[in-house]
Order: sequence, then C-alpha cells, then structure tokens
Amino acid sequence: MIDDSILWLESCQSTNDEAAKHLSSRRYSTVVSNHQSSGRGRMGRTWHSPAECGLYLSHIAFPRFDQKIGGAIPLMAGVAVAETCEALGIKVQLKWPNDVIVGNRKLAGILCEAQGHQSQWSIIIGIGLNLKTPASGWPNDLPAIGLDTIHEEELDCRIIAREIVRRLDERLIELESHGTAPIYDAWSRRSLALGTKIRRGDLEGRFAGLSPEGGLLLQTAAGVESIQAGDIDLLPAE
Repeated sequence: MIDDSILWLESCQSTNDEAAKHLSSRRYSTVVSNHQSSGRGRMGRTWHSPAECGLYLSHIAFPRFDQKIGGAIPLMAGVAVAETCEALGIKVQLKWPNDVIVGNRKLAGILCEAQGHQSQWSIIIGIGLNLKTPASGWPNDLPAIGLDTIHEEELDCRIIAREIVRRLDERLIELESHGTAPIYDAWSRRSLALGTKIRRGDLEGRFAGLSPEGGLLLQTAAGVESIQAGDIDLLPAE
C-alpha cells in the first residue's frame, strides 16, 4: 500500500531533509508536507512554500541501475508530474531541466539529491507543485501559476500525491528495465517545441532537443551546443 509508506506532515523545514532522515530505516519512502519553512530549489534557491497552497513531496529511491544514467531521473520526475496533471485534464509542458510549465509560467519544480556512488546509491526526488495561488499572490520575481487557476474542481492533495508516487515508481522500473530511451521520448513529447528561442547564460539560440545524456541541445549561429547543467530562459518569439 502506497499510504503505508508515506509520512504526512503539516509542516517541516524541507521535505528533502525529512526524507533524508529515513534513508537508513526505510520506514517511509515518501514525505509530504502542507508547508515548508525552508523549502529549496535547484542551485540554492528558495522554493516558495506557503501553507495550503502547494504539494511539497519528496520520494526516496534506491535505483538498481548505474548512477551514470541517474541524470535521467529529474526528466523522469517531470514526466510523472505531467502525467498526473494530464489525468486531471490539464495540459502542461516540460522545460529543461526541471520545470513543469503552463503558458510559460511555472507550475512545478523538481530537486533531486543523490547519495552514494556507482551501483550503491540512493536519490531523493523533491517535487513542489503549486495547487493554489497565495492570497498575497506570487512573488514579483516568480512567474508562477497554481492548479486552481486552470482547474475548476477542488483538488485533494493526498490523491495527487499518491498518483505522483505511483507514476514515479512505474517510471523508475521502466528506467531500470529499458534504459533512458522511453523516458527521453516521454519527456520530449511534452517539451518546448523544437525551435523555441531560448537563452542559457550568454548563449542564445533555439531548442534542439535532448542529447544522449539528457542534456539540452542548443542550436546557435556557431553550431549545436550540448548543455549539461544550468537554467534556460524563454525568449520572445520573432
């Protein structure tokens, strides 16, 4: 039963930190909280985590495949969230490396933190999904959106959490059995359109898909660049 392995909390500092406490005992495989006081995103950023407004979930996995293909896990997690949204009738897009977006506004983000190495390792898959727009609105520097803006019916966060966990587990098994190809295919079918204008740092170009390692391919005037880390910004269409 999925519920038996989920620790439900009203509040915590960070669900990823809470999940890390259960790596040894394996008592729980998932931590879900209604609020995070110190939620974090990639590259040390703060994840805006007000109470009653989001689903803050961290799932523990002990992959039985080599860590060298572990870079596919953030993409896989994005697919799991996208599939869950699609089951609610909500169409989303995936923006490399870890964003789930609707109309260029962020609906969910993913933070994966691995421990160990090679074939003996674990990973915590952290997911923040915006359910409701905060009464005070989103921070000015955060182009975000909540499910309440695009879905009329009230949503049960526990049902959504269970569905995300189920899909994560299914996709992890798929990654173990069939490698990265099905994950990359599922991600690419939901990604930004090929040719979308994007910027990564000082580089500007057009989105050209994924590399064999799961990196971003950026078509520039000088050729195709393969980017393995960092963030991208969407640029206005011509």
